[in-house]
Amino acid sequence: MAQTWRQEVQESQDIQGLPSDVAISDVAIDDAAIGVATGQTAVQSATHAISRHRTSIGIVSLTLAVVALAVVEGLILRSNTADHVAEMRLILAAGARWAAFVPAARAIAVCFSAMVAVPVIAILLGVILAVTRSVGQMLRGLAMAALPMAVIGLIKTIVDRPRPSTARGVLMPDPSFPSGHTACSVVVVSLALFMLQVIDARIKGSRRLAGLSAGDSHTPAIAADSAIPQSQVVWRGVRAVLTVVLIIVPFVVAFSRVVYGVHYPTDVGTSLVLTPVLTWCVYRLCEPMR
Repeated sequence: MAQTWRQEVQESQDIQGLPSDVAISDVAIDDAAIGVATGQTAVQSATHAISRHRTSIGIVSLTLAVVALAVVEGLILRSNTADHVAEMRLILAAGARWAAFVPAARAIAVCFSAMVAVPVIAILLGVILAVTRSVGQMLRGLAMAALPMAVIGLIKTIVDRPRPSTARGVLMPDPSFPSGHTACSVVVVSLALFMLQVIDARIKGSRRLAGLSAGDSHTPAIAADSAIPQSQVVWRGVRAVLTVVLIIVPFVVAFSRVVYGVHYPTDVGTSLVLTPVLTWCVYRLCEPMR
């Protein structure tokens, strides 16, 4: 094999009129450069894999830590009589002060029940799939919705905190801590924000492709920004407004659950802190490989 290769090189040298030692040296140098480049790529890939592995371990550790803290908090609250009395006073005061908000609180409870939330989540996942054309991204969104709610349900079962002793609270069949409706609102909002993110990425990608097809790939970034179409400026404004509105929604839902008399303030407060952390952890863990 080596002799055949050398004969081929010798024939190409004769045709090109090159000295044999020069041509063979060039081939050896090219092979060495390819080997070095391959080695560097392998090292970079290994470094990236190790970094990603460490990041995943850190995210899983954070998830387990916050879940454990939530369980401990719930068990303490369940057995704390003084806290129960203090929170009942807050619930009754909020119900009296915001009695006019009770019909809206009832409507919010329906909107973020499983009967309504599941179809909404399905629609959001469908939009993500249509925009990204990636089953992986759609499954990433599904995990962002399903896993946090499963953890919330598990904590409810472990803590088993009774509902507030109000007219509506005693009718609720499931435990009180943490608030499932508040957690559901956070999940829906997180998925909606993810949908806005992929839509924005698709729009930016389309703009770059349009720029390349027009031959302005060497246009400075500043000039490109100054030539943003009016439609994209409108989209940026719409996205900013939607983001603000979506972030406010879970707080409104949490407030409505207290006014409605079916959750303690600590129930909704825990969901407002725990669920975004869980959703973010799933989002990062399911991040596609680069």
